[in-house]
Amino acid sequence: MNRLLWEVRRAQWRLGTFGLLAMLMIGAAGVIALVQILPLHQDIAARQIDLDARAAKLRQPPPPLPDEAVAPVSAEQRYFVFLHSLHAIAAKNNIPLPQITYSLAAPDKDSTLRRYSVEATFTSTYLQLRDFLREMRTLPGLRFERLTISRPNISVTQVEVRLQCSFLVEATQ
Repeated sequence: MNRLLWEVRRAQWRLGTFGLLAMLMIGAAGVIALVQILPLHQDIAARQIDLDARAAKLRQPPPPLPDEAVAPVSAEQRYFVFLHSLHAIAAKNNIPLPQITYSLAAPDKDSTLRRYSVEATFTSTYLQLRDFLREMRTLPGLRFERLTISRPNISVTQVEVRLQCSFLVEATQ
């Protein structure tokens, strides 16, 4: 113990008061780093790993499944519900649909699936289009086949959109 006191007095004599104060501040910074900064760094790293895993799930959308029309609802009635939802989502996002084409694809002989094709041409902003597509993805049986976005002039905020999608519905026998 005497040796330790002698070394402290010797360090004070060599470093002076300001040097001893600097050594105490360096020690306090080291304690703060061990107690607060390192656990915080580990927590941020764990959260980053979790965020990357969740982002990877979002990049891969689920495969489209056909909507199932169970009795007493027919496949045509489910298609009309889909069309109503399409127009409601477009109206909610302030997107006018001036030109839209509906058609029934030729059915396979052995398949119970019916495929309806929808083609729409409209103009909107990027934000409206993004919200529209996000809400459309929630509709069961919908599959986007082609999306073409063009902007005639760089100074215009409106884009011209051509959307081709198909609606699959499983008809009950």
